[in-house]
Amino acid sequence: MLESLPFQRNSNDFHFDTQILIQLFLKKAIVKEIPIPTYYGDEICYVNGLRYAWNVMKTSILSRLHSMFILYQREFDINIDDSSYYSLKLGYTSSHSMAIDAVLKNSTVLDLGCNRGYIGKELKTKGCYITGIENISLKETGNVDKFIKLDLNEVSKVPIIDKFDYILMLDIIEHLNNPESLLDTIREKSKLKCPTVIITVPNIAFFFIRFQLLFSHFNYGKQGILDLTHRRLFTFESLKKLCEASGYKIKKISGIPAPFPKALGKNKISMFLLNLNKILIFLSKGMFSYQIYVEASPAPPVSALLEHSMIESSKKH
Repeated sequence: MLESLPFQRNSNDFHFDTQILIQLFLKKAIVKEIPIPTYYGDEICYVNGLRYAWNVMKTSILSRLHSMFILYQREFDINIDDSSYYSLKLGYTSSHSMAIDAVLKNSTVLDLGCNRGYIGKELKTKGCYITGIENISLKETGNVDKFIKLDLNEVSKVPIIDKFDYILMLDIIEHLNNPESLLDTIREKSKLKCPTVIITVPNIAFFFIRFQLLFSHFNYGKQGILDLTHRRLFTFESLKKLCEASGYKIKKISGIPAPFPKALGKNKISMFLLNLNKILIFLSKGMFSYQIYVEASPAPPVSALLEHSMIESSKKH
C-alpha cells in the first residue's frame, strides 16, 4: 500500500506525515496507531508549532477542496478510477437534468460523447430511441439502442444524422481540437431535419475563476471548469458567436448553477447554496453561471436545399 503513494509530491516539511495520512485515507486504507518508545539522546528537534499547525490545517483544507473538485492538488491525485468522477447530476438544476427535461417523449436522440450511456438510460424511460457515439467501448449496452465507436475529433467519419429530433453535446465541445468543424459537420449531415441541438459547456468567466486570477492562480484539475482534458474555454459571448458563425439559430441560452449537491451531498446546505446561486445567476449570468446551456437549431445547408430542390423538380417532370 505505501509503495503506491506518490511520496515524491509531498512536502519536505514536518507536515509530510499529514499528507501521507490523507493519501492513505483517499486509498481507503485502514490506519492503526502503534505507540513506539523513542529516545533522542543528544539530538534536539526544534519544531515551529504555529507554522506546523498552519501547514497541517492548510493541507487538510486543500485535500478536502481537491476531493470536492474545487482545487486540484497533485499529491492527492492517487489514480482513483476516472469513471468514479463522472455521474449524473439529477434531482436538482444541472446540465443533465435540464437536457433530460428538454427532450420530448418518444423522440429520436443522438448523444455525442455518451460516456457510459447514463443520459440515454434516463431518456429511454421517456420512450426515446437513443443512438450513442463515444471513443471508448460501451459496457452498459442496454443504456442506448445503438452505439457507434468514434472519436469526435475525426469529424469526417460522422455518419449521416438526418433522422434525429435532438442532438446532445453535453460537456463535449470543450474537449475537442476543433469544435467548429464538429458543428459544421452536424449542420451538413443533418440535411433538412434541423434537429434541436443541446450544448452545455463550463463557463470560464465564473466568479470563482475570476477570484483565483486576482491572485495569479489558474488551477487545472480532475473535473470542473478547468478539467485537465479541456482544450477550449468558453464564455456566454464566445459560445454564442461559435453557434451563430456555424449557422445555428439559438433558441435558448441560460446559466447553470454549480453542482453543490454533488460536491457536498444533497442536504439543506447544498440546496441553499444552489438556490442562492440561481438568484445570483438572475443578477449576472455571465459571472455566476457555473455552466452555459444552449438550445439551438442548425439552418439547412445549401447542399441539402439544392438536393431537395432537384428531387422536387424531377418529380414534377
